Amino acid sequence: MLSDCLVSGGGLALTLPPLVMFDLPPVTVWILGLLSLGFALHGVGLVRRHRTRVETDDEGLRFSPPRRRIAWDEITRFGLRYFSTRRDGARGWMELRVASPAATLRVDSRLERFDELVGCAWRAAARCGVEPDLATRANLEALGMTAAEPGTGGRA
Repeated sequence: MLSDCLVSGGGLALTLPPLVMFDLPPVTVWILGLLSLGFALHGVGLVRRHRTRVETDDEGLRFSPPRRRIAWDEITRFGLRYFSTRRDGARGWMELRVASPAATLRVDSRLERFDELVGCAWRAAARCGVEPDLATRANLEALGMTAAEPGTGGRA
């Protein structure tokens, strides 16, 4: 989270002052303005992610704000993707996507206890008859879960 704050704040600190302090050519104003907008949007997304609460209970998965909920027995899609920041795949993050007819919720692996959430969602999806694709199976195994036996607690 700190690195994201530094990116947003540092980017704004480098792009906004020249726009305000100097009389710049129109092309430069557009470039700096678009960069400033990008850094500001990144910061807004960061604040939104920081404020979002992810909760689970016996009935399902809930996000707030915005208030969205998926009941465990209504899961129609379950996916776990890995996004690498390097060619060798050494660094990156995972994103869990759970969907029902009413909503789709996405959570990335920067969330505390992400693996527990994945296990809960995977067991519920399996009870609903949702089959994971090959990438999801590989990512479940990378987290130490077995796609073959979700009812056993999700652990291999």
